[in-house]
Amino acid sequence: MAKMKTHWIWPLIGIWLVSGTATGWAQTPELVNRNAVVLGLMEELLEKVQPAIQAIDPELKRIALYRLTVQGKELTPPLRDHFENRLIETLQTLERPRVVSLPKFNNLRITSTDSSFTIINALPTPEELWRVGRRLRVDAFLEGKLSYLAGNGLLLDLRLNRTGTNEVLWAESFEAYEHPPEPLPKNPFQVSFNMGVETFPVDIDKAARSLLRQDFQDQIYHYNFYLGFRQNLWEASKFRYEFQVGASLLSEGIKLDSTYFEDDAFYGKKSVKPSPAPVAYFIRSLLYIKLIENEGNIGGDWLSLSLGFARYFARNMPDFNTISIGLRSDLSPHFSLSSGFSLAFGQEFESVPVSSTGQPIRIKISGISMNIFFLQYTF
Repeated sequence: MAKMKTHWIWPLIGIWLVSGTATGWAQTPELVNRNAVVLGLMEELLEKVQPAIQAIDPELKRIALYRLTVQGKELTPPLRDHFENRLIETLQTLERPRVVSLPKFNNLRITSTDSSFTIINALPTPEELWRVGRRLRVDAFLEGKLSYLAGNGLLLDLRLNRTGTNEVLWAESFEAYEHPPEPLPKNPFQVSFNMGVETFPVDIDKAARSLLRQDFQDQIYHYNFYLGFRQNLWEASKFRYEFQVGASLLSEGIKLDSTYFEDDAFYGKKSVKPSPAPVAYFIRSLLYIKLIENEGNIGGDWLSLSLGFARYFARNMPDFNTISIGLRSDLSPHFSLSSGFSLAFGQEFESVPVSSTGQPIRIKISGISMNIFFLQYTF
């Protein structure tokens, strides 16, 4: 079988390569759309520059665009040149000072790369720049930086420096977003998960003291787990409120020596080990008073004072209340620590019978309790 002749393909490939090079390769619809978006953002920036440059001192006679740096590969050379020319046109709307455009600097030129471009041969010292400014009678030089935020927007920083001294005479920053960021709430509603330890004092009938183990310190320990809902009373207020709901797990009940309770209850079961079941559910209301503000954390403070009231719905014992005072520190937007003291108010009640005597023990939760290092994680 004879070989197929393919010599006619090469001229077509040559024509295709030449036409592609001459046209700079056809732009895809996505690229055309991206360029249109960037151009729109540039015009939005310049609309903001126009009123801002009115603050430049009219006593200055002449200013010049000394250096403009651009970052972002999406800002192609044609887009860069277009923005520079439009920026100069915007500056030239000023009656005073007059603007000297970049081409009048014969000893300066522009270099560009894939991601940035800048003036080279830029004079490295204020003294050398002052000599150029003196020759051109320029009172101040304008420097700028245009940055592209991928898929989001453009940032422009401008600064006017006095010739010879580099004194900053005027400076502004501008931004234009393709998708404007949502503003941060001025009074955010916060939800947090919290945990900690509370100690509650226990009054026990003196007649039953002989039944207790020697290492029992008339205190029971609760592990607390709860959700908190927190917000300022009003915007920019020094007061915040928080509502909490959670459960307390008993870590240590009442310890008996050589005997046991005949049934499971909050103070223990038929051993010296405590009951693992939740012994109380609670709700707590807190008022925070700002002491040391954290300006970087709109939802928290370096230090605040807390005043609170809580109601415990206990298992196998009467409900009881506490009022509290403490301190809280918001270490970051997510993590906080707090501790303090509570005054507990409970009713006297009887335990289930003790095995050795067949009689209950009279018990009361009352007195000062301590809240130890509550850790909060805010969502």
